[in-house]
Amino acid sequence: MNEPFCISYVINNFSYKIILYLQDSDIRLTNPNNNLLKMFSYSFIKKSVLTGSVFLLSHMASAQKAPLTILPSGHLIVQAEVEGKKGNFIFDTGGGINLFLNNFSKDLSQKESYNFLTAFRATGEQMTVPLFKSKEIVFNGKKFKDTWYATHSMEIKGIDGLISLAMLYDTEFIIDYTNKELIFPKEKLSGNKIVDIQLSTNADQSLDITTYIHVNNLKINVLLDSGAGNDSFWLSERLMNTLGIKKESLQLVEKKSEFNPAITNKFYKGSVASVSNSFARVEKPHVFFVEGLIYEGKTSINWLGKKLGFNLKEKKIYILE
Repeated sequence: MNEPFCISYVINNFSYKIILYLQDSDIRLTNPNNNLLKMFSYSFIKKSVLTGSVFLLSHMASAQKAPLTILPSGHLIVQAEVEGKKGNFIFDTGGGINLFLNNFSKDLSQKESYNFLTAFRATGEQMTVPLFKSKEIVFNGKKFKDTWYATHSMEIKGIDGLISLAMLYDTEFIIDYTNKELIFPKEKLSGNKIVDIQLSTNADQSLDITTYIHVNNLKINVLLDSGAGNDSFWLSERLMNTLGIKKESLQLVEKKSEFNPAITNKFYKGSVASVSNSFARVEKPHVFFVEGLIYEGKTSINWLGKKLGFNLKEKKIYILE
């Protein structure tokens, strides 16, 4: 390390500077005005230097933070730079793979690919998308190389695509809802409130996370999906009978697919007594029972806590606040 910084003093209306250099464990002083060194005792200068060096080292060890825009719907918007092109993306823990919309991806280097991914949306809708590798993504100040991404022709005003979890497998991160920040911590995450998660992947190209929760007294495994916005609780219609809920008592909502308008999905709106895990509980939430849901359930992540730390490699979420 060879980082210069200055300590400034004002004496009798004259300004003086000591220039400090940190080189490994040594401290070296230079001074544009040699008379300054005569005005201070060596111990005073040494104390100032050590104080300054501690400040600098503390500053350099600070976490990497990026602003997080939280829409009224609860969707998280982040900025990233893909092969030198900046864009706004939904940060989507349930997206599986980075997805860039055509208006954004058309300017990227790769135009054709024989690689592809066949996947299923939560509703069971099958999608086959071409796969590419981005040479470099700069996200929250960190560079990610050779990251898989898919493209799609749909358009969302002001949004260039999705940033998903696969490229963050080796990077701990924190979602801070209160301060609206995405953080890459310098110190390893720790804490007493830990939620175990499970990973789902396809040839290491995509990555989703699930966890176990209780719906009333029923223990089920759910996809954790920040891309769903706030307070979203989807349950498989298969659970209706087990929960003692009659389909006829629920409100039917039909919705066309955003990706294929020819497909209409059926949602049955109702409520349950509670949704909970060891550290959080939501009383009488509104839920949707979804025809064809490929998971036992799918939920947003905001109900878990206000500050969530993720270690994907160790399969843990830390509830920090």
